[in-house]
Amino acid sequence: MKKRDQWLLLLATSLVNFMSTIDASIVTIAVPQLSHDLRVPMNEAEWVVSVYLVLICVLLVFFGSLADQIGKIKIFQLGTLIFTVGSLGCGLSTTLGIMLIARILQALGAAMALATNFAIITQLFPLNKRGLALGVNSAFGQIGNIMGPGLGGLLLATLSWHAIFFINVPLGIVIYLFGHRVFPKEIRQTAAVKMDFKGFVVYAAMIVSFFVGVYWGQAIGFNQIRILGLFLLALFCGVLFVWREYHTEKPLINLKIFKNRGFSIGVLTTILIFAVGYFNNMILPFYLQETLHFSAAISGLILMATPLLNVVSAPLGGTLGDRIGSERISFYALFLFILPELIFCLIQPAWGISWLLVALMTFGFANGTFQNNPMIMSNAEAQYQGIAGSLAALARNLGMAIGLSLATSVLYLGISQKAGRHMTSYPTHHARWFVEGMHLSYGVSFSLLLLSMGLLGWLLASRKHTFSK
Repeated sequence: MKKRDQWLLLLATSLVNFMSTIDASIVTIAVPQLSHDLRVPMNEAEWVVSVYLVLICVLLVFFGSLADQIGKIKIFQLGTLIFTVGSLGCGLSTTLGIMLIARILQALGAAMALATNFAIITQLFPLNKRGLALGVNSAFGQIGNIMGPGLGGLLLATLSWHAIFFINVPLGIVIYLFGHRVFPKEIRQTAAVKMDFKGFVVYAAMIVSFFVGVYWGQAIGFNQIRILGLFLLALFCGVLFVWREYHTEKPLINLKIFKNRGFSIGVLTTILIFAVGYFNNMILPFYLQETLHFSAAISGLILMATPLLNVVSAPLGGTLGDRIGSERISFYALFLFILPELIFCLIQPAWGISWLLVALMTFGFANGTFQNNPMIMSNAEAQYQGIAGSLAALARNLGMAIGLSLATSVLYLGISQKAGRHMTSYPTHHARWFVEGMHLSYGVSFSLLLLSMGLLGWLLASRKHTFSK
């Protein structure tokens, strides 16, 4: 394949990453206004984000396995179309219920595209260029993040929140037509699709029961027998799923891929770091708009500091990763997260906006330097590239869903402790309660960062020990 064709195909796949991230960032900045306008508690408004993320987590491995059999590009292109239709439905919705149905459709399309995105890029580029290519793909996603908060804030300041979803419709149409033109034609790889549907049902039950338990527990309390039952069901389904995958001819996830220590730690640290990042996405819009009383437009512009630095550092991190190894550059990047995490844990409204900007910019530079995708894909053997790509996307989205649930659960816990009663919304007239809940939540985020440092440090130390023998 010519180099020109490689980069055109990279552009086609990266544009979908751009579209999905601009959607996520726009919706996040709109959550406070959705809570007000729809007259629902903060935790119910967050369903617009959480339903999307959880369903993607459910569907990613299914479409990753399916794509290995019928073709990655077919799944990718169809997913782009479905996501676009779902975006139109969100824009036309008039109630929370209708919007959630449209978000389910969006998630279906996003899962199809994201399950194949990384695998397509990995196939296109040789090993010595793979880090750069995946870094460029990540940069496109961060450009979406740059446009999302600012554009979302401007739209919210001048139009109804319905308009924030329409941005994906023209983008989706252009991306599909562009991909249709530049992607090579695929030949179906197998005569008949073989899928572990029973395993998929068990896996879906595990994911759904866990997150339903989390979000329902936020509303009624985690000590309720119903919530504990859901967590036990999730644990049972997880054990059953692992047993099933080891005893079926065509597993949904070939668990042998996790025998590679670098791959397993790459997946785990990706989950943890994306969870850390999503604490910012869910907490800071409320801190800026409700506590500091900035408008949605100004809040969006402030939050652009993180993706702005991420755009610069992602290709740089990818290039350095190609030279010294993605695990090593990612380990160094984790130390850059310490400063912003400490600021988030301690910041007070009286500090002013400059400290927050320093934290957001440093966080963005660190996040771009962390090379999660190359870590995962370079540690997967050739026969596992398809499922590795879907697992990489799953790790990212699972991390965001876990970050959303942890950030809000601990935040509500902190607010409730100060209020002396159970609360699941912003404590109007008691901004101090929110700030203390925010600090507690970021303490959990900091512990996730330390766990990531321990895992990746252990991997590098074990490899150094192996090579020294």
